[in-house]
Amino acid sequence: MARLTPETVKVLAHQLYDYDLSDDSAVSVAHIVGAMTHYLRRLDALPLGGLQPPFGYATIVAEAQRINRGKK
Repeated sequence: MARLTPETVKVLAHQLYDYDLSDDSAVSVAHIVGAMTHYLRRLDALPLGGLQPPFGYATIVAEAQRINRGKK
């Protein structure tokens, strides 16, 4: 997989947001994005099937039931 370079980060920041990044900031962003994509590929190997999204329907219903139990 191709790596995001600091030069590309600077060009994207300028073209998309009209923002000029310093060289140090561009290097940091490129490293952060590289680390995130590296670990993102490992998510498929984790047993996350039973987890609900933080604001999924089941989670909201369970929280509402917990709150209502305390109101008796």
